[in-house]
Amino acid sequence: MPGVKCMVEECMYNNHRGGCTAEEILIATNGNLIAGTVKGTMCSTFDFDHHTNQYGDNVSD
Repeated sequence: MPGVKCMVEECMYNNHRGGCTAEEILIATNGNLIAGTVKGTMCSTFDFDHHTNQYGDNVSD
């Protein structure tokens, strides 16, 4: 997949030149339903945009 970098040597889609050969990728929250940090998404390119709480209130900075 052009533009997607992969550092996981054990992944079958790692082309071992820093690229990803998968047809698609899935990035999800880390199970806490709050995606506000890189750790919360397990995506090192994550950049916080905004988040709403269960009442629909914007809780971003």
